[in-house]
Amino acid sequence: MLTNKVLNIGEGTISQISEMLSKQKISGKLLYVSDPVVDGLFGALVRPQLEKAGQVREVFVTENTIDYAMSLAERVIATDIDCIIGMGGGKVLDVCKYAAYISKKPFLSIPTTMANDGIASPIAVLKRRDGKPKSLGCAVPTMLLLDTQLIMNSPKELIKAGIGDTMSNYMALLDWKLAYSCGKEDINGYAYLMSQTSLDALMKTQYDSICPEFIEVLANSLILSGIAMDFAGSSRPVSGSEHLFSHALDMYSEKPNLHGLQVALGTVAALMLIGEDYRPVVNYLKKFEVDVNPVRLGIDEKTFVSCMQKSVTVRNDRYTYLHECELSDERLKTIYKRLLEEL
Repeated sequence: MLTNKVLNIGEGTISQISEMLSKQKISGKLLYVSDPVVDGLFGALVRPQLEKAGQVREVFVTENTIDYAMSLAERVIATDIDCIIGMGGGKVLDVCKYAAYISKKPFLSIPTTMANDGIASPIAVLKRRDGKPKSLGCAVPTMLLLDTQLIMNSPKELIKAGIGDTMSNYMALLDWKLAYSCGKEDINGYAYLMSQTSLDALMKTQYDSICPEFIEVLANSLILSGIAMDFAGSSRPVSGSEHLFSHALDMYSEKPNLHGLQVALGTVAALMLIGEDYRPVVNYLKKFEVDVNPVRLGIDEKTFVSCMQKSVTVRNDRYTYLHECELSDERLKTIYKRLLEEL
């Protein structure tokens, strides 16, 4: 459960690292984890602040595998590291989250992208030895520092993926209610409310373009989604049919895509399948130019049909509308054509 966590969102917060560590009484041996590209951009600003707090050791993440994260945790334990500071995208932060969880050390997360709700979730997505992704339970970051201006300057496609990931709550919540009504799962009311609030905050925003103010709204939405998962003890508040479809794409599609774009496509497809109004989702995605047209994502009809059908086998513990829908080749081909027209 989320307790005694520290969050700082705003423009210029990247300059407040030493202040945050000082307030949390963190000093001693610090492990700074990043990658060469991100470090080249921001390392000169971050290092002096860390050096004020303690002795700094550095690691550049080379891979986001379970083995690598475990080896990093072992290093943290063996060298008596007092705190992990991770700066970068999902690869770096997921490795750090899991290493901090295993080593039971505090973790300061400094995201440089907002492609998904992993920035504040209790889940790390790491690769198995066969190269396939695996979602592992861990803990939310002890401290999270997000600079909206820094995010604003990141690739827009990653920001759009973050929009897509939050929009997927739309379908996930419908699936959760279905699973509850069928007696398949319980609902955590607080987690459900936070996921719904995360979605509402984004859909009801006054902004209609990607600007620093919108970045703050998106950051709050993604973080709320992460907290919802923490309250639920699983990804259930933000993961339903659309995530099963995305996981199937990860496993069986030859063309990799950003997770947030895949789940946004899965949301629209699932809404079409169950006869729900998908237009609010499509209109919102188009407003921010979040392109999830399957052809432009490199997902052909055969792959779409196959992954939709295989999605119900991805997780045995997750009941969704896909488990009740007709998933015949003919029906799914019709949905695929509609997606090409609407998106």
